[in-house]
Amino acid sequence: MTSPQDTRTLHALVIGAGFAGICMGKRLLDAGINNFLIFDQAQKVGGTWYWNSYPGAACDVMSHFYCFSFAPNPDWSRKYSPWNEIQAYADRCVDKFGLWPHMELGIGVDQCRFNDEAKLWEVTLSDGSQVRARHVIDGSGGLHVPLIPAIKGADRFEGEKWHSSLWRHDVDLKGKKVAVIGSAASAAQIVPAIAGTAAHVSVFQRTPNYLIPRHDRHYTAFEQWSFRNVPFYGKLYRLALFLRYEWLAYPIVKTPAKNLARRYALRQFRQLLEKSVADPDLRASLTPDYPIGCKRVLISDEFLSALTRENVSLVTEAIECITSAGVRTADGTEHEADILVYATGFDTQGHHTEQRVIGPNGRSLAEAWSNAPIAYEGCMVAGFPNYHFVTGPNTGVGSTSIIFMIEQSANLIMNCIQAAGEDGLIAPREKAMREYDAEIQAALAGTVWATSCSSWYKRDDGHITILYPYNAQTYRKRHQHIRLEDFELSK
Repeated sequence: MTSPQDTRTLHALVIGAGFAGICMGKRLLDAGINNFLIFDQAQKVGGTWYWNSYPGAACDVMSHFYCFSFAPNPDWSRKYSPWNEIQAYADRCVDKFGLWPHMELGIGVDQCRFNDEAKLWEVTLSDGSQVRARHVIDGSGGLHVPLIPAIKGADRFEGEKWHSSLWRHDVDLKGKKVAVIGSAASAAQIVPAIAGTAAHVSVFQRTPNYLIPRHDRHYTAFEQWSFRNVPFYGKLYRLALFLRYEWLAYPIVKTPAKNLARRYALRQFRQLLEKSVADPDLRASLTPDYPIGCKRVLISDEFLSALTRENVSLVTEAIECITSAGVRTADGTEHEADILVYATGFDTQGHHTEQRVIGPNGRSLAEAWSNAPIAYEGCMVAGFPNYHFVTGPNTGVGSTSIIFMIEQSANLIMNCIQAAGEDGLIAPREKAMREYDAEIQAALAGTVWATSCSSWYKRDDGHITILYPYNAQTYRKRHQHIRLEDFELSK
């Protein structure tokens, strides 16, 4: 263990080298702050797009809106970029912004403990060393900690098994029977990608999902030339995408009441289902019984048609257990499998963060969040000075680009860091944080997310801790400036 005398002291320590960490690194440099490091347990930058490299992995936000506004990428090959292009873009951004000297890859953060005497955060790293930091900026995000359900008998399975975010590229699927547990976002990309290779694919669905077409395609040579050589064209195209998400996607989730956007999305789903699936029984199994937008709406041109292949089966019976040779469902059927793939999502409720953050007087974030995760404007928690979240509670989006939201969060975080000065502390007032959360929860109560379906957006008690209820433009306005009256400043 590093002794206190040998411990490095940073002005800022950033957790995560995904887009949140990269954005914060650039903003720190822009502000003239050079004494910072970015730690990530991964061996490469990219965050979500380092971990999620499964077959078919791609973004479900259009490429030219899934990049920094200050670093447009004219070289996207498709309307919806595959994971490797996004990871390569992240790599180029680190190079362009001069962040490599600040990167500490292959080293994770195990614990952040506030030193009451030194007024600094003491950060224990995965290699056993420690660093001190005036500010900790948590950009770890929510799509990297696998969530694997506790299914009876899972340890008895004799074949290979893995989570979608830990894909075994060394295992050949040719001629193998593959069981995919889950039928949401990652499964919708995996199943079409592996169905042509595997001998058989069994897809275990608990709840059907709404799905609309991507209309994905390669950009034409003329379009790519225009993106590279006519900057105004790229800016106008990006603005059009922003407005598309604001005017067409956001109204779907803003309310469960019928409106033009919701009717249009529902018509798209029905038309795609009718076009892709001829079997009325299969079509019925794929039709949700809850309002569109209550759960994440999937975007795919291929998933529904893949489910009609002779070597693909949709299983809607509940899973009873996993056996040595496959999956047994509640009707007694055993579905043979050589490989199990958990397409079951991630820990999005912050449990991985709660345990590692210990604030003043030994109070843990888990204690502060004992009822539910809560943060002022999604970025700071009362009682945890100088600890900042880039994508904290209620900053998730169901209708725009998370990179847009990251840029806005960075504005507020940098305002907080600058308000604290060289050696000060800043934290939101408890009253301001509670009032903000009450406002957010009241707004969420009117959205489609608050209706009867269960989803990873909600906790078991129905409390919505992931999503932001307003549109992206509102988030931008609220994060442009700091309201100092909502904060406590001290030395």
